[in-house]
Amino acid sequence: MFDAQIAATLLNRWDGTRVSPEEPPSLELLREGKLHFKHEGGEVQTNGTPADPRLLIECLTFADGSRALRVAEANGKSGWTQWTAAEPVSGRE
Repeated sequence: MFDAQIAATLLNRWDGTRVSPEEPPSLELLREGKLHFKHEGGEVQTNGTPADPRLLIECLTFADGSRALRVAEANGKSGWTQWTAAEPVSGRE
């Protein structure tokens, strides 16, 4: 089992609310569990046209190379998706 799978399960069960765009308190839960990760976020414009919604992306990258990520519409209407785990990319050099 990869670290991202553990983290996604824990974070999806977390009842805390996101108070600000800064690092949420729920990530402290992962640190207490001794999971080491890098927290990143950003925006992406789908299809590159102004008519398409921008998406916010939040990504956690773990020491084993696995990742947990979630997305939301930048306009705030959709709320965040659940965290999803991604296995490490194999064959990277």
